[in-house]
Amino acid sequence: MCTHTIIAGLLFASGLTYAQIDSLKMNMDLRTRGELDNGVKTLIAKGKSAETTVVSRTRFGINYYYQKLEVYASAQDVRTWGETNSVVAKNQNFTLYEAWVKYAFSEKFAVKFGRQILAYDNERLIGALDWAMPGRSFDALKGIYTINQNSKIEAVLTYNNDDNDTNDFPDKEVYSIADGGEITKSLQVIHYQFSGHHKFQFSAIAMNTVLQNPSGTHYDMITVGVNSKKYLYGIGFFGAAHYQTGKNTEGQTKNAYQLSLNADFTVLPALHLAAGAEWLSGNNYNTEHRKNQSFSPLYGTNHLYNGLMDYFYSGTSHFNTYGLNDYYLTSTLTFNSNADLKATLHTFTTNGKAGYEKSGKDLSSYLGTELDLIFTKKIGKNITANLGQSFMLAGSTMEILKNNPDPKKLQTWTWLAFKINPNFRLK
Repeated sequence: MCTHTIIAGLLFASGLTYAQIDSLKMNMDLRTRGELDNGVKTLIAKGKSAETTVVSRTRFGINYYYQKLEVYASAQDVRTWGETNSVVAKNQNFTLYEAWVKYAFSEKFAVKFGRQILAYDNERLIGALDWAMPGRSFDALKGIYTINQNSKIEAVLTYNNDDNDTNDFPDKEVYSIADGGEITKSLQVIHYQFSGHHKFQFSAIAMNTVLQNPSGTHYDMITVGVNSKKYLYGIGFFGAAHYQTGKNTEGQTKNAYQLSLNADFTVLPALHLAAGAEWLSGNNYNTEHRKNQSFSPLYGTNHLYNGLMDYFYSGTSHFNTYGLNDYYLTSTLTFNSNADLKATLHTFTTNGKAGYEKSGKDLSSYLGTELDLIFTKKIGKNITANLGQSFMLAGSTMEILKNNPDPKKLQTWTWLAFKINPNFRLK
């Protein structure tokens, strides 16, 4: 019996080794970014020195697949240089980023479950947040149905618990982890995507966020939206619209919207332009407390949209406040296949009324103007270098919202980043 078990084990190990050689991939993502913070996320006061930090991420993943089965796991170490002693007994920066299994029951239907990235459309509502070193991933169950080569539907379900039982009531479990501006007990997403001829794209999303008040009461907040892009005569037209209803964590009734429009086109072979606007609804200073008109991007990758200095919807900033109007112009100058310079100019205003001055006049809706510059250089096959410089000229209303009545006239941010992402296939 023992001999048979040993032989079976050796055969299994031999078969697994063969499968790994035939179907094993490995990827790495090593990035380091040095930053000079002279007004990132909030206004820096006069007389305060800029802060220099270096952050890094080391992520590696292994992908195994055989026939209808695919397994993926990735781990990462995320740190600010110097935050731990040079002699470390325990590493608190090392985490499991993804760990999921995907099984294809047929050519059209597959199920994926475990820790995974959820990213849809342009990541305005839910995305990977790849700019932030930790990134974003969810514990989720996903069903994928491929209608045809041009369209598919995905359905996602999450259910969250913490490991703290001491805060539970006899008749209720209390979940207390805030994320995306809300305390989300469960998330359900249905997403449809279609790609047509001539670069036409259309998608629709419905997201129900089951939110939990600290008292243990549950509320549903529903967000529905559409995204579409179409090219006509070399000009790309993009539009998106989302509507939010239900109640938020605080039990306030939601009635909010997000709209965005832009157009992009090539002026010269080396010069590409894009112009657009986004409106995220917000509260007025006199909005009733039981109502909430502020659109919540929830799990969106906001760094891609409303300025690289992250003054809005980053962390807990600007959620459930006066909303935002963002008018922008972007130009991309391509030097060659390995180098380009991107410049984006934003003008920000509040969507709702932020209050009034001592004279009785409404506060100005103008928040500020931001200029973002990024120079990108590819070095060989797997290395990318970025040099960024951003400037923020804030208005008086921004000073009030950021609670800094005497800031520096010019807020700046300088950063230099390197990314190395080799991929290996073992056969």
